[in-house]
Amino acid sequence: MIRSAFSLIVVVALLPACQADDTPSTPGVDAGAADGTSLPRALTLQLVAEKKLAKLLPTKDVEHYEASGVVASGGMLYVASDNLSRIAAIDTSLNKGKLGPGDTTDSQFEAITVTDDGRFFTMVETASDAEGPAQVAELGSDTAFVAQSPTDTTFKHANKGFEGAAWLSVSGKEYLLALCENNNCKDDDSPPGEGRAQLLALTDGVWTTQRTLKLPDSAAFLDYSDLALQHSGDGSYAVAVVSHKSSALWLGTLSTSGWAFTGANRFYTFPRTAEGAVKYCSVEGVTFLGPNVLAVVSDRSDGDEPCTDEEESIHIFQLPQ
Repeated sequence: MIRSAFSLIVVVALLPACQADDTPSTPGVDAGAADGTSLPRALTLQLVAEKKLAKLLPTKDVEHYEASGVVASGGMLYVASDNLSRIAAIDTSLNKGKLGPGDTTDSQFEAITVTDDGRFFTMVETASDAEGPAQVAELGSDTAFVAQSPTDTTFKHANKGFEGAAWLSVSGKEYLLALCENNNCKDDDSPPGEGRAQLLALTDGVWTTQRTLKLPDSAAFLDYSDLALQHSGDGSYAVAVVSHKSSALWLGTLSTSGWAFTGANRFYTFPRTAEGAVKYCSVEGVTFLGPNVLAVVSDRSDGDEPCTDEEESIHIFQLPQ
């Protein structure tokens, strides 16, 4: 979540850099039918800029940047990686970056979000139910570790827990909206169309589930990598959810009055190759830079080219107009 003034500045700065994207829309769908109203009719996001994280950050002690989340705050993009506890801060022009305090041991950070007063939270993934419930780490405004608290949710399947998170405040109460990686918060075999996000509030030292929100059936992704919120000023939020397995983005609305995802759904795919092959194979984090501009980060990929061309990178995309 970012302040509206910053959103406007970033959008104005980025739009001149946008170029028409002639990459085909969703493979197998006639271009004339692509209108964004469903996943099969998804539009293609337009790339504004991207850069390998290793081109922006130190490489002496870090062999890979396995990016797992990104959030915009104060004119910077803060990137979490699950293989180190140091949070990267990168300017929105993607010209320079630095690492915050911490070390290079595995953190298992799977998302990052920021509060209105500049604190950060990350979701900490557990390897299995033997490790107990999923955890939330709090970081200071300098991204240094402050404390870690459990949630009330234990996932049965290894490394398949909360993959995304977004902070919000409603009527003075602080919440985290935590996105499950798999459909129905279960395993890889769960059928698409069962995306879930849990609304968490800190109660007696435990991030406790207040309710579970179901994503629309139409957001039938194979998995869910991250979510971002942008306040609309009327008690609702624009919501962005990305999937690395589906290489796609869903935009919708979160109503806090009824705590439900409502409104029109819009679907977008990340650009493909000229032959229609997926190349953004490891999208792990998303944040709003404005109503029509988003920043995304990619983890280390498991595949070959063209997936390796886009891995361990930070990207800025514009919604097609």
